[in-house]
Formats: sequence, structure tokens, C-alpha cells
Amino acid sequence: SGTKGGPLMRESYDEHPFYSVLFFGFALLANVTVMGVLGALLVQTIKKITETEDEAKHTIQTQNTMDRFWASVIQMDENGDGYVTRDEFLGLMSQPGNIRLLKKMDVDPRNLVTLSDFVFDEHDGRMTQFELNQWVLDLRSSQKSTLKDHYITQKFISAKLTKAVEQASSLHKLST
Repeated sequence: SGTKGGPLMRESYDEHPFYSVLFFGFALLANVTVMGVLGALLVQTIKKITETEDEAKHTIQTQNTMDRFWASVIQMDENGDGYVTRDEFLGLMSQPGNIRLLKKMDVDPRNLVTLSDFVFDEHDGRMTQFELNQWVLDLRSSQKSTLKDHYITQKFISAKLTKAVEQASSLHKLST
């Protein structure tokens, strides 16, 4: 408590007045430093709480948007099996309302169309709601890249190159 410092200040003053000034300066600096650290801690705590609340709000909005997108998928589901095929997906992508939904989620529709053949091949030509949602959410521009993303990109490029080589060899066989 503050009463413990009084006798110490008197003792330092009795030794030499300059010592008491140094001691007082030290005590003042220590208290201001501790107050600064506590203030910074409070600010960081409030900042983290705000970020968490904003992230939760954004997650709810994204989920609602994905639910509306899936409702469009269900309408386009030609055979009613609960899966979306590549053709059904391309039909979805031709509707301006779905493009707006994707842009609202920060997803580039052109990337979805470009990657759709690869992703649908990976899922045997059809995807469930969970798989489609995961794929769309993974393509948000706000998502950070992971090692898994680099692996999938490598797989995508390899598949495209293999397909191009096969087409080139078949064209070569036709010409000979």
C-alpha cells in the first residue's frame, strides 16, 4: 500500500535529499508504466471482443447467404436427388441473382466456373450441400491460403496439364 513508501522516502531523504527525489521518480515511473500496460491490455481486450463479434456477425450473414444459394440449387436440381451436378451448377451460375449472392459472400463467380470441372471431377461429378458450401466458402477472397490449398492447386495444374497432353497426343494421332 502507499503507507509503506512513506518511511522509505524519509529514510532516503535522511541519507541525502537527492536519493529521495530519485526514489520518488522511480516510483512515479513504475506506476505510470503499470497504468500504461493495464490501459493497453484493456484496449486490446475490447478490440478482440469487437473482432470476435464482427466475425460472428459475418459468419451468420454468410450462412444465411449460403442458405439462399442452396435454395437456388434445390430449385435447379433437375432430378431431385439432393446433389448438384456440374451442369446444374453452371445453370446456377447463369442466373444474375446467384452471381450477386456469391459476390456478397466475397466469392469471384469466374473462379467457381473455372474450377468447377476439376472440383466436380474430384467429387465424382456431383456434390452435396456440405461439399458445395465448403468449396464456395474456401474460395472467398478473405480466406487465408493454407498448405492444403497449395496441394490442391498443384493437383489442379497437374490434371489440366495431363488433359492438355492427352488432347495434344490425340490430335497428333489423328494427323498421322
